[in-house]
Amino acid sequence: MPRASTRTAVLSAGLALIAALGACGAEPPPRPGPLMAARPDLRPRADALLSQVINKISERGSVHSSVRGSLGLVGELTADGAVRYRGPQADLAFEGQTRTPGNRSPQRLSLSIMDGVGYLRTPLVRPEPDKPWLKITPGGADFGDQLLGPALDQLHDAVDPRAAFTGVEPATRIQTSAPDTVDGKPTTRYELRIITSQAADVADDPQQRDRFRQAADAGEPELGYQLWLDDSGLPVRFAADQEVAQAGEVSLTSTYRDWGAPADIPVPPAGQIGVFDALPPQAQQPPR
Repeated sequence: MPRASTRTAVLSAGLALIAALGACGAEPPPRPGPLMAARPDLRPRADALLSQVINKISERGSVHSSVRGSLGLVGELTADGAVRYRGPQADLAFEGQTRTPGNRSPQRLSLSIMDGVGYLRTPLVRPEPDKPWLKITPGGADFGDQLLGPALDQLHDAVDPRAAFTGVEPATRIQTSAPDTVDGKPTTRYELRIITSQAADVADDPQQRDRFRQAADAGEPELGYQLWLDDSGLPVRFAADQEVAQAGEVSLTSTYRDWGAPADIPVPPAGQIGVFDALPPQAQQPPR
């Protein structure tokens, strides 16, 4: 996803203007100090927009969704399902398929996330012959948790714009906005940028603060998202792209329909859930 370049362009133009004035014989400008180097961010703040979106999502409580994109090690993902929003939580269930590099045949995938715990069923990561479901616990110690947990966290965030923006609305700017259509429906597309250094200061959640601080320290000044809203202010589409530790690039686009419709979130029986201690051979080739 493209990174914002407005700050660089403005600074370059300013330096060019200073050089031109100097060539005309004017007094040399003072050497730039810290105050001169800091330039105001003229992009509109997204506080009001995002607060309205977050409230509307919580009010409706559920939605049907389609997800397309890359889920890192799991492969290219195409899935349909439902999301149920409960307070800060978002439970979800999807059925679809994945395709890994070098594998011409798509593999069926079933996925549920309930109370933050993921349940994944796919031939690529079948933990035991008689236990087709893999349980993925946030912060868990087994191999499946550590390998696939970050990718499932990103999938969880990709279907819930609240997870991306709640708590960091003041650190989010509207890069651009323009009319667009999604499946023939009129929308407004917003290019949004979270300023990582500011988000690290204002986020209430310690994990959020750490994540944004790490991004800022790694030379990633902004995180980009795309959000399409209909005339009522509800999301129609949401796109997120991020490099995730151990999982590779996770780039997902969620398309929403039927806000407020019932959402069934099944969880597999305990007897069908297993774990594995190493990555299966068919899934060891990382995505390119």
